[in-house]
Order: sequence, then structure tokens, then C-alpha cells
Amino acid sequence: MKNYKDYFKGRDFVHQIGFYSPDGEAFVRTHNELFGSGPFYTTTNKFSKVIYRGKELEKPFELQAYYGAWGSHSVEVVQQLTPGDSMYTDYNDMDKPGINHIHMFVESLEEAEEACEALGIPIVVIGYNDLSGALEKCAQMGIDPATLGLDESKIGFMVVDLTEDLGMMVQLVDDNARLIHDMVKAGGEAWDGETDLIRPMGA
Repeated sequence: MKNYKDYFKGRDFVHQIGFYSPDGEAFVRTHNELFGSGPFYTTTNKFSKVIYRGKELEKPFELQAYYGAWGSHSVEVVQQLTPGDSMYTDYNDMDKPGINHIHMFVESLEEAEEACEALGIPIVVIGYNDLSGALEKCAQMGIDPATLGLDESKIGFMVVDLTEDLGMMVQLVDDNARLIHDMVKAGGEAWDGETDLIRPMGA
């Protein structure tokens, strides 16, 4: 097996901070009022398969997500729509808003999975994108699906648990998703600070 001792060194870790909230819209409005963040693009994230703590969940998993610019970073706010255990129930009080994870790009989620296993880092969630939903978002945003390398058989995102040693969760996402992150940041740079704070993804 490849030596993964230095796998996480030198990476651009905190380009996005992920929050959980039982009321995503209320969180977004308060965050904007305090920090001037936004605009926030909202969408329903659907996953064809989710493996939680090594066990595949029976139901399709859905989240209502809000993505907004916050200075040089971006913010993800998630409201869980599907009942049951998840990366959010693991870390958050489900009745209160709070930080859930920091966000990090990797070249290959399959390699990242192997690295985490080699380093003894617990994997909380492995999610596989719903292809029809992903293609719909690409159409809304004017993105060529080929640039994202969409494939239902490949990992869409992964969350690892560093709470025992560092008190945090880390979400790993394929480098191809950087395009969406950059679009959110660009939206903030062009925004007047007031118009359409919350808007559909692609608007």
C-alpha cells in the first residue's frame, strides 16, 4: 500500500465552513445580518447511496443546502430532510444551529478513502451523488457536466471524524467541485448586499 503519512499536509483546508441548522433559512438571514455574507444559493442535495459508519442507509438521503460567499471563504448551511443518523446527528444538537465541519478538496476521493484507512482516521459518511439531480443542477447553473466528472458509481463526498484528537469533522470533496465553490464566491463579489439574499441554485 502507498505511504500516506503526509497525505493531508500542505492542502488548502478551510475554504468553506459547513454549518448545520434545523432552520436553514433563519440561519442564513441571521448570518447575513451579522456578517454581510451572501447571496445564498439554495438547492436540495440528493444522494443515490449513503454509507454511514460502514452501513448503507436504506432510504435515499436528502439535505436542503444553502451556499453563500463569506469574504475569502464560503459557507454551507445544511438542514437535514431525511430522518435518521448522519454526520449531523453525530456532531450536532439537532434542535440547535452549529458548526459541523470544515471543507477540503482532494484529487481523488477513492484515494482519500484509502489514505484515511491507512492513517486510522474514522470515515463517518461516504455519499454517492444522484446523477439525475446532479445533471439538473448543472443545467440550472450552465455547467458542462463533463467538467465535474459525474458518475453515480464514484464517491461524491466523504466525511471523516477527527473529533477525538482535534474536535472537528472534515468533509472531503473532489477537486472538480471547486468550480461551484468559485461561482459562489464570484456571486458574492458581484452582489449589491441586499437583492435576493436567498435564491435558487443557478439564479
